[in-house]
Amino acid sequence: MLEIGGIFYSVDLNAMDDILSLEKAGENKDVEEKEIKEIFDDEGKLVGKDILTRQYTKGKEIDGPKYDLIRMFFEVLLTYNEEIDDELGIDRALGGTPLPFKIAFNTLLEYGIIKESE
Repeated sequence: MLEIGGIFYSVDLNAMDDILSLEKAGENKDVEEKEIKEIFDDEGKLVGKDILTRQYTKGKEIDGPKYDLIRMFFEVLLTYNEEIDDELGIDRALGGTPLPFKIAFNTLLEYGIIKESE
């Protein structure tokens, strides 16, 4: 966990998964493909039909642009090398950080990817 201004933060992987997933929970249903073959006799009359049905579960799909943006935010947070004075509180501790760090931290916090831990 990360401590900034006396508050501990952690990464919520479930929140990140929910944000990145294109489908909502429970919408990853089976998909059917039907192939119909008509069977004709020698005179060209329809004798019967064969119906072939295939079912499979869709794979997980993620939102690529959101993934890239969240990855970039984490890169900004994890490559910040300056010391943050934890004694000043969260407002003062983040006050001296550069704009990219503030945007990355606040966005991840707002979307629940970074959460305050007790």
